[in-house]
Amino acid sequence: MRVSRIVQIGVLTVLASACARQPATAPLPDAMVLRTELTARLGDWAKAIAAKDAAGIANMFTDDATWILPDASTFKGRASIEAGARNYFATIDSFVIDQMAIDKLVVISSTEAMTFSRGSYTLTEQGKPPVKRLNPAADYWKKGTDGVWRVNYDLNADGPAPAKVAAKP
Repeated sequence: MRVSRIVQIGVLTVLASACARQPATAPLPDAMVLRTELTARLGDWAKAIAAKDAAGIANMFTDDATWILPDASTFKGRASIEAGARNYFATIDSFVIDQMAIDKLVVISSTEAMTFSRGSYTLTEQGKPPVKRLNPAADYWKKGTDGVWRVNYDLNADGPAPAKVAAKP
């Protein structure tokens, strides 16, 4: 049985491309360096919240980000996130972050990471006394072409801070 010349060339092409060197994937960033970078970004978040800077909050997110608040309010895209932050800031006197810490970092690729964080803050809603609160969050981060890490998906929980926080084991 004769194999056509086209089939032979096709098989050789497939074999050659399968044997060719695949492009190298970018190395994973050093986890400690990345943790430091993302901790600094969380610091930017704290500054924007304290200043009630809705544009600053929106800049923490990618253009196509999703921000889910503890009450399940969901904002998609920077414009929606900025509007949601602006509306929220209009209802409070102050939001002061006492602490933000990354509990777990998962390095996915050179441009993607996942963090599980917790924060404590003091919230003063209009006409109410200050209240201490806790906010655990899960964030999916992407590094932009500008080299800046921004949140692409943020999921929050929230609750009153206990009178005494148990020490970590």
